[in-house]
Amino acid sequence: MDYERELDAAIRAASAGMAAIADWRGDGTEAGGTDLRDAGETETKTSVNDMVTAADQASQDAILEILTSAFPDDSVVGEEGTGEHYSGHGREWVVDPIDGTANFAVGLPYYCVSIALVVDGTPQVGVVASPPRALDRLWYGVRGEGAFVHHGVDDVTDAADLDGTPLAVSDRDELAGAVVFGRLSERDADVRAVDEITVREVLDREGQFRRPGSAAINLAQVAAGHADGYLILSIQEWDVAAGLLLVEEAGGTVRRRPSRIEDSSIEVIVSNGYIQADLEAIAAEAIEQAET
Repeated sequence: MDYERELDAAIRAASAGMAAIADWRGDGTEAGGTDLRDAGETETKTSVNDMVTAADQASQDAILEILTSAFPDDSVVGEEGTGEHYSGHGREWVVDPIDGTANFAVGLPYYCVSIALVVDGTPQVGVVASPPRALDRLWYGVRGEGAFVHHGVDDVTDAADLDGTPLAVSDRDELAGAVVFGRLSERDADVRAVDEITVREVLDREGQFRRPGSAAINLAQVAAGHADGYLILSIQEWDVAAGLLLVEEAGGTVRRRPSRIEDSSIEVIVSNGYIQADLEAIAAEAIEQAET
């Protein structure tokens, strides 16, 4: 199926989301300067480390305006709430208006807008856009057509502006020396205990562990071959839907299923393919240890 219109809408929506973030900051420096926590410009959700800013809502509103106008019959699921919930059926736009809010709030330039079109549970279009004052890159892909990265997002307003370089996963064939993204939960002690086991297992097998704080960008980095794997046992669909498509289209391997450690979330194990069995073994070991 041709998803040219959908990709164009996703690019326009991502551009609008990034513009809304910049407008909200008012000074054009979306990622720098003030710690928004100290300025009283964040609110907490489930914990002090699970935060939201006015920019999250502004970005989501801008994104939804474009998507719902272009495809009024599609469902839209967003992290900041849209009145709809992810079902895995039909056409669903899955949106994270700022993936990496905690980084954004403290001035760390590692955050993005993430938009995916998921059809009957399978991502078909994915866009991950990191603003100029963050990484200044836009990763995008359509199922069956490859994944790409465009450097310099200021000049991108729609799909016609794209001039991307193809993405390809790495060829590292062993876990020793591999770069693996993961997480240490700041919200739930029980989940963190399992995360700690996965980190220890990666390090014990001489892998390199990274935790920079934006799942969508982490997956884009795996797709680009800058990292070799990503292992997380509890995460939400909007965090990963776009990035999972990028990895698959770049030649990587994706394992996604309901989380075995937390309700209402999913488990994601992603790699260049060569270290997939190692990461799945680590996940199984972590869950087994946590249950004993």
